[in-house]
Amino acid sequence: WVLTPYIHLTYNIKIQKFKEQGKRPYLVLLNHQTPFDQFFVGLAFKGPVYYVATEDIFSLGWISDVIRWIIAPIPIRKQTTDVGAVMTCIRVAREGGTVAMAPEGNRTYSGRTEYMNPAVAGLAKKMKLPIALFRIEGGYGAQPRWSDGVRKGTVRGYVSEVIEPEEVAALSKEALLERIQKGL
Repeated sequence: WVLTPYIHLTYNIKIQKFKEQGKRPYLVLLNHQTPFDQFFVGLAFKGPVYYVATEDIFSLGWISDVIRWIIAPIPIRKQTTDVGAVMTCIRVAREGGTVAMAPEGNRTYSGRTEYMNPAVAGLAKKMKLPIALFRIEGGYGAQPRWSDGVRKGTVRGYVSEVIEPEEVAALSKEALLERIQKGL
């Protein structure tokens, strides 16, 4: 509630609420374009969303303490297989929580969806949740990674597709990864 007015004024964002959510937990996969992408997801979904975040944000002093208190992110180490983070995601899913992550791991350099670690498909299969593909459009133009300022424009955030658990189970890891890449 504190950041909502700032986000709307700064990014001129149009968030489409995910009305089909109901009380179901989801694995939310999003493309990563701005530093505020996780808040865009929070505006679209009801209830708490547990974000997977790199451990870089846990070394910011008191700001990290505030982030931990408000968001309670799931820390993950970059460029490694972090079994602890995977187990935490699975535990949160079993407890009925919605987990969100950007499979790219980093903000885009070019505006296009970057490389995704293929392990995201394996994680999605293990979590046994419906997958909501949350697409952010216009974020790169509003705040490119190489710029500190925010430019005028319109940003749009919405769930582009839901992949049901039965579909996830029926797809191979390669086919699931390809579907995620196309959806984002």
